[in-house]
Amino acid sequence: MLSAYVQPTAERYLSRLAGGLKEQGLKGSPYIMQSNCGVDSLESVSKIPITMVESGPASGFWGAAELGKLIGEPNVLALDIGGTTAKCSLIEDGEVKIKTDYWIERDRTSAGYPIMVPVVDLVEIGNGGGSIAWVDDFGKLHVGPQSAGAMPGPAAYGRGGTKATTTDANLWLGRINRDYFCGGEVIADMKATEAALAEVAGRLGVSVDEAARGIIRIANNNMVNALKLVSLNRGHDPRDFTLVVFGGGGAMHGVALGMELGVKKVVVPAGASVFSAWGMMMSDLRRDYFVTKLADLKKGAAESIEAVFAESEDRARAQFAAEGVDPSKIRFLRYGKFRYQNQEHTTEVLIEGGRITDGGLSDIEKAFHETYEREYTYRLDAPVEMVGIHLVASAEVGKLTMKKREPTGAKADVALKGHRDVDYALEGVKRAAIYDGTKLEPGMTFAGPAIVEDPGTTVVIHPENAVEIDGYGNIHIKLA
Repeated sequence: MLSAYVQPTAERYLSRLAGGLKEQGLKGSPYIMQSNCGVDSLESVSKIPITMVESGPASGFWGAAELGKLIGEPNVLALDIGGTTAKCSLIEDGEVKIKTDYWIERDRTSAGYPIMVPVVDLVEIGNGGGSIAWVDDFGKLHVGPQSAGAMPGPAAYGRGGTKATTTDANLWLGRINRDYFCGGEVIADMKATEAALAEVAGRLGVSVDEAARGIIRIANNNMVNALKLVSLNRGHDPRDFTLVVFGGGGAMHGVALGMELGVKKVVVPAGASVFSAWGMMMSDLRRDYFVTKLADLKKGAAESIEAVFAESEDRARAQFAAEGVDPSKIRFLRYGKFRYQNQEHTTEVLIEGGRITDGGLSDIEKAFHETYEREYTYRLDAPVEMVGIHLVASAEVGKLTMKKREPTGAKADVALKGHRDVDYALEGVKRAAIYDGTKLEPGMTFAGPAIVEDPGTTVVIHPENAVEIDGYGNIHIKLA
């Protein structure tokens, strides 16, 4: 129903997009990003446009998975902080988790609407650069989910905004350079910023500086809780993961969040502000097939389960062949949806080892028990049954090839712009070294307190953090 509702509008838009690109000289048909972390043909997406529902965040999380493979970090906590929201997802062994029980418009007062299509498993909260700080009737400070949006935006933009936002707090505390605001394209309105923060401070009965620190700490706390929902709450230890932060605001808060969670290290990708676009360029053609199949995991069940997978694979090959995809490039991943007998919810498990046999059912059952226990902290001595299959069919359609740059031997001093006082909220005010992100090269190292200023984002590096630039231009921050 939801897909049918948006289909006419989406089809018109995609048709105009294809026509415009053709007029500009594009010879082939464009691929469209999907919420399952893959791309699909324009024709296919036009028929079922609801598959684009979370395509933006999906591309960023897929990019984080691909980046993790490049730098040897297959276990990644990915965090995308933009202007209005923060989104996070967990990537284990290089695989982004996909689910099919995604809901939109769901909150405390509304049941929302289910979307039964594959969507990247993410948690999204109303905390971003434009999130508004406000004080409730009991004198408690909150940040978000209300946002100043693009117009008028934070008070610092000088467009008439009067509400204090996370960006205003970062600017006031010196974390953002008032003389290099928005990459030097906007003159920071410090009077409006002070007035907005003073209103919050007055309601709290504290100084403007303390109010700004409080806004940063609460915003960070909200984001930490979101990261815990995709890690600790699902049986994963953050200490086993690398935090990859991107979006315009990811690097601003990433180190503080990583220190709170105790992750291995924090990585800020090169081009962090447009990292999701890079993720799209690294995506494969992908389609997901779901078939309901009830079967107890006991002797004799393997043949019928294998038949369902084989039939779905044949269907996928036929669809790809009709679109001219080379059969040799098609790859399959098999997942099963399992549950303890008579339970309502299911747990998805990767099925490895090729053709399913009765002898392999015990391995599948063992994998289910382990996955179930990790997510729910216990396991049952009860029969296990399959509820359905999930087949992922993908084919590489061309992606970027990343090449490392050899270190020139240059020291980080060549990128040093100067020093300024920066308020780190918890660690207090420190004299921080300011680096020009466009001049950082592979092999350069330095330590915090420091700030890296890039036209698209600002990297806040806390005291005693060790920093190294890798061969791809990514910033690796080893936490104190």
